[in-house]
Amino acid sequence: MPAGPARPRRERRRALRLRRRPDGRLYDLDERRVIGLAELGDEVRAGRTFRAHRQGTGTECTNEVLVEILLTALPGVAGAVSAHGPAWLAGLVTQAAEPAERPSGRRGGGGRP
Repeated sequence: MPAGPARPRRERRRALRLRRRPDGRLYDLDERRVIGLAELGDEVRAGRTFRAHRQGTGTECTNEVLVEILLTALPGVAGAVSAHGPAWLAGLVTQAAEPAERPSGRRGGGGRP
């Protein structure tokens, strides 16, 4: 079987390993530098994954960092969360995850009355 054109190899990048410092800054352990939320958000949008742990305790805080990235990307939501509290945001997320109800009645639009 003849070989076709070579496909470009998809670069598989390793997940970022981050440490959250006590002052809230994020430190990239592999590049040995501080990384900002905007830059991390760009990496996430490009498909890169990451893991974040707290300095000192080692507890994972990846989801907290991801929420911060979302809040910086959606400033209107940040104001609403401040006004209504985190439970309000959790309620919205829960509603969005629930399947929508189908209206009762027949499907489609054509057919006999």
